Amino acid sequence: MKKTITVQAFQKEICKEQKLTIGLDLGDRWSFYCVMDEAGQVILEQKLPTTSEAMKQTFGKIPRSLIALETGTHSPWVSRLLTELGHEVIVAHAQKVQLISKSNRKDDRHDCAKGAIDQQEQSKR
Repeated sequence: MKKTITVQAFQKEICKEQKLTIGLDLGDRWSFYCVMDEAGQVILEQKLPTTSEAMKQTFGKIPRSLIALETGTHSPWVSRLLTELGHEVIVAHAQKVQLISKSNRKDDRHDCAKGAIDQQEQSKR
C-alpha cells in the first residue's frame, strides 16, 4: 500500500486521467480502494475511514469514474454519496464478481483490485 505522501503526489496524476476504474471494498471502520487506468494498471491503492467525510474528500477530487463495490451494510449510503459526486457506481454481489468469488486469497486490498478489474473487463464488452 502506498504511503500518504505518495498518495498526495499521485493526486495530480489521478486528476489528469480520463477513464479510471475504482474498486472499493467497504469495511465497518476502514475501506480500501484501488484505482486503475484504462490499460488496467493499478496506479493507486489506499485505505480510508468508512465515513461520509472521508469518502467526499477522497472521491470528490477524482474525475468521473466507474466505481465498483460489493453489496453490504455500507453500500447503500456509499453508492448514493458517490453518485452525488458524479461517479458511475456499480454495486455487485461478491459471488457475482468472478475474480473475488473464485479466488483463494481473500483480503480487502485484493478484493477491491479484483472488483475493479472485473468491472473494467465487463465495460469493454
